[in-house]
Amino acid sequence: MKKEADIRCLCELMENPVGIDLTAPRFSWGSDVIFEKQKGYRIVVSDTKEFILPVWDSGYVESEENNLIRYDGERLKSGTRYYYVEIFGKQQYVSPVFTFFTGILENREWDEYFIGGAGVKYHSFLIRWPLYLKDHVKTAAAFVASPNYYQLTFDGNAVRDTKLNNAFTEYTKTLLYETYPLPADKGEHVLGIEMGNGWYAMEMGERGAAKGEHVLAIQIRIEYWDGTVEWLTSNCDNCFCSSFAPAVQNSIYRGETHDARLKQEGFDTAEFTMDEGKRWEKAFWQDSPGGKVRAQMMEPIRIVEELRPVTIWQCGDGIYTVDFGQNFAGWIRLLACGRVGQEITMRYAELLNEDHTINDSFLNGLHVTDKFILKGSGTEVFEPKFTYHGFRYVQIEGLETRLSEEHIMGCVVHSSVKKISDFRTDHELLNRFYQCMMWTERSNLYGMPTDCPQRSERVGWLNDMTVRNECALYNYRLPMLYRKWTGDIRDTQGKVTGAISDTAPFFRMGQKPADPVSSSFLLVPWNVYCFYGEKKILEENYDSCKRWAAYIDRHSDNYIVRYSPMGDWASPSKWFDRGSIGAGAVSAITPTVFMATGYQYYNYILLGKMAGVLGKQEDIDIFKEKAQKIKEAFLAKFYQEKEGYFCKNSQACNAFPLYLGMLDGKEKAVVLEHLWTDVVETNRYHLTTGNLGSKYVVEVLFQNGLIDEAYGLLTQTSYPSWGYMLENGATTLWERWEKVDSYHGKSRMASHNHAMSGAVAVCFHKYLAGLRIDEEQPGFKNIIVRPLIPKGLNYVKGSIETVSGEASCEWKITEKKLEITVQIPFNCTADLYLPVIWEKGASVICNGQESFKEAFCDRVLPEGRFLYQRTGAGTWSFELKENGDENDENT
Repeated sequence: MKKEADIRCLCELMENPVGIDLTAPRFSWGSDVIFEKQKGYRIVVSDTKEFILPVWDSGYVESEENNLIRYDGERLKSGTRYYYVEIFGKQQYVSPVFTFFTGILENREWDEYFIGGAGVKYHSFLIRWPLYLKDHVKTAAAFVASPNYYQLTFDGNAVRDTKLNNAFTEYTKTLLYETYPLPADKGEHVLGIEMGNGWYAMEMGERGAAKGEHVLAIQIRIEYWDGTVEWLTSNCDNCFCSSFAPAVQNSIYRGETHDARLKQEGFDTAEFTMDEGKRWEKAFWQDSPGGKVRAQMMEPIRIVEELRPVTIWQCGDGIYTVDFGQNFAGWIRLLACGRVGQEITMRYAELLNEDHTINDSFLNGLHVTDKFILKGSGTEVFEPKFTYHGFRYVQIEGLETRLSEEHIMGCVVHSSVKKISDFRTDHELLNRFYQCMMWTERSNLYGMPTDCPQRSERVGWLNDMTVRNECALYNYRLPMLYRKWTGDIRDTQGKVTGAISDTAPFFRMGQKPADPVSSSFLLVPWNVYCFYGEKKILEENYDSCKRWAAYIDRHSDNYIVRYSPMGDWASPSKWFDRGSIGAGAVSAITPTVFMATGYQYYNYILLGKMAGVLGKQEDIDIFKEKAQKIKEAFLAKFYQEKEGYFCKNSQACNAFPLYLGMLDGKEKAVVLEHLWTDVVETNRYHLTTGNLGSKYVVEVLFQNGLIDEAYGLLTQTSYPSWGYMLENGATTLWERWEKVDSYHGKSRMASHNHAMSGAVAVCFHKYLAGLRIDEEQPGFKNIIVRPLIPKGLNYVKGSIETVSGEASCEWKITEKKLEITVQIPFNCTADLYLPVIWEKGASVICNGQESFKEAFCDRVLPEGRFLYQRTGAGTWSFELKENGDENDENT
């Protein structure tokens, strides 16, 4: 008997996606309440909710696989919503109905359809496309390709809730289109678009000079009930444009000016009459930006949360400062009444002065301002369309009525990827650290992983992502966003040299060739594969990653990389090179080429793993030999064998080779002792590291049983530490260890919302909760559960939503007892390691019953002593008690 169950289904690792441009999409499913082993499955896909004539019924397939199962039915149609269900298990569990909406599945031409406005303009353009549909419509969709930000409406209404479309790319290489299901039927309709500058016309938005184009191409597919299909395409005869538009100035970096007097109400409806005074004319035929047009196949940017003010201060006549209590990325929604032409300005900041006015010193001279010019007709609403800000505070000037909390809302905006984690402890600082990291990461997901959301940067730095990506994958569902971003990296790669750039897309910041510490190009695909079992991202990037590693080889002398401008970036001020780039962000105690050479060794280790997964057997031995030669050269150059440490004996210099597994035995022990001495005795549980080394120091301590020392770094509250940021009011993590709140040298690089600083928070789930990937069984098909328990911490619960369901580990400790509850998702297994924190060992009670020694193996690892058992899906509760006798048979 079939029964609907709590089953979660994904299509291309997304929930109910729109714009799937694959003829054979893949399905995955899991459950948080079903724990039996899957024996088989059945997938049914239909283009109707009633499933009367399915386009694919897989029939019962005997298989344990539940991840990335490929569609194998009738050819799918473009611009169509499909419905699907999964059925599996002995009891014939049935999932709720899930959907996906297809993009363009034919090979259609785009270049000749680009249109836009003419002239160099600061302001937005309106596009109006009247349509007449000759018969009743079964399904309709619009596909819009544009390098500019735009908003689309149909018959006066927004079709989707997406914002800041389309995502930023290397427009000469790749141009994304977004898909919009249209609620159309027979008769007259109007498709409307307001188009801003976006990234493509950034320079024009700031200075009024540069490209000057506002361009887009639109294709509309109509399928009528009689089965006929009609394609409509934008051109300069059927579309109209007007520069009489309300966003008279818009810049991602500098803000937006919205003149409500210029709003053309109803321009996107059939009843509207185009008035010559409103500058309507036929659209201009424009050239394509040149890139290959592809579907924007990832989660779109949306308003994902709304924040109410926590405090409003009046700072003068008509001047108010609003505190939202949280640093975030997005904008405000303001309700205001006033006279025609009245100007209201909004300035954004992360810090306040003592008089409650905003302090924007962290913006490096940039003054971010939105402006709202009223049309004077009752309550009016301002909400920007073509910019976003990073801020906690907003200062509003020009109001003629008192501002109250009902008049203003903070809109949290970012790529609408799902939060998949939770983490709680009995240590409030760690809980705040976790929340702080989560807000920082989400503030920097805008169709790519940005560094910061507030100043004139907001780009995808590869060096930051080298350490940041693993933590992000524990906390947000990112495989599709990361697949898009690795495509951005490939678009920067030289066809001849194989060099990539520091930022992707390559814009404003960084250099080419990239700093060799940019191993994120390899780590992101590898970690996505490990977390999701997604081989496509390896296949897409493998050859390009090989070319990047080969480029670094050509710029190495005897296997030592000879250039690296950044290295371990932004260490505490005591240890940075004051004359270096980034307002003194280069380490004075950790050579940049040391880090670069270590990462080149890491590159070949990763390439060897990728080759193994992809069946590239001929490459494995080549990569192994390369890695060995780099390792030998690295040790000869940087290892001070007599002293037993690396380079200048800095924390990063000793931690990085240990993390890479370059040493073992006595040599490893001596280097580890030097690291311990520097952390504990010399610096009293403070770090001397920057964006790369900090993660490795803490991880190496955890990995080698120095659990209390690692915990001491995570919970330190004096400078420099993450706790110092929290104790000084941080709600997102800072770029620098220092508190920078005034204009001076470091304020040129002093973001208070910088995602690279959160990389170390991977330790929360990976070590404290102990939830780890098994590279041999990716996608958490097998989970390694090995929590580590520091002194002074008595409770931890961590969870992550895998493809198959939620995995969690919760432990609580008392003087003589350790309670551990583990949940292993549907269709998964686990290597379970129960920590033994008593010298005499422990007895175990499992789900209320004693477990004897044959149920567990006693294992001693570098991290500590554990009782090991392989277990299956389900919820397992363990109670460990200290043995009174070392020879107790229950040990």
